[in-house]
Amino acid sequence: MGTRALAVILALGVAVFVGVFIWTTAWTLDPRDTTSADPSVTAKVSEALSDGRMDVQVYALGGRDVRVEIQFMPDTDAGAAAGMRPDVNFAMVDMHMDGIAPPLQLVEAGVWRADVKLPMAGRWVVSVGFGEEFAEVEFDAR
Repeated sequence: MGTRALAVILALGVAVFVGVFIWTTAWTLDPRDTTSADPSVTAKVSEALSDGRMDVQVYALGGRDVRVEIQFMPDTDAGAAAGMRPDVNFAMVDMHMDGIAPPLQLVEAGVWRADVKLPMAGRWVVSVGFGEEFAEVEFDAR
């Protein structure tokens, strides 16, 4: 009887210890800590085009959600491209299928943003540019 009581007390002590550990971890975990409000840049490129400089930053937010931020700084004599909206296309690196062209949101003059949920995880490339000139950057979407 004495060994059974000792085993029960020991088991209860371990259960309480594990329960307190799990409860403390879950209680102190802030949901805002698991999703970054300001995620770090996953991939970026800066490309000199004939009319100016194109900067593209890609943020892989998780769950196949991706944000692309585009800034175009036109040359002083590049009047036509200064007001144009760039073309954006997401495509898988290893697959030969049509790409995804998300709608762009104008943030300010020369700065656009697009949020897209990609259909599958893997290696992707985003192309941003005007006509035949574009900047490309590869990234992993998970």
